[in-house]
Amino acid sequence: MNKDLIRLYKERRELTLVEITYFALAVISFVVAGTIALFDQSLGISILIVPLIAMVTGIANIVAWSLIKLFIEGLISRKETNKPGKASK
Repeated sequence: MNKDLIRLYKERRELTLVEITYFALAVISFVVAGTIALFDQSLGISILIVPLIAMVTGIANIVAWSLIKLFIEGLISRKETNKPGKASK
C-alpha cells in the first residue's frame, strides 16, 4: 500500500486534473445559474447548490491531498534514513 501511495504521489497529474475539474464545474454552473436566474429567479437560486457543492468538494480535496502529501513525504524520508550505509536518527 505504501508503494502505491508513493507512486501516486510522484505522478501528481490526476489530482491537478480533478481540482481543475471541480473549480471549472463551479464557475460554469455559477454562470449558468446566474443566466437562468435572469428568467426564473427561484430556479436560478436552486441551481446555485451545484457550484457550492463543487467548491466545498474542491477545497476538501486540497486539504485531503495536503494531509496525504505530508504522510507520504514522511514515509519517503523514513525510508531514506533507514537505508543501509546511512546513519539513523
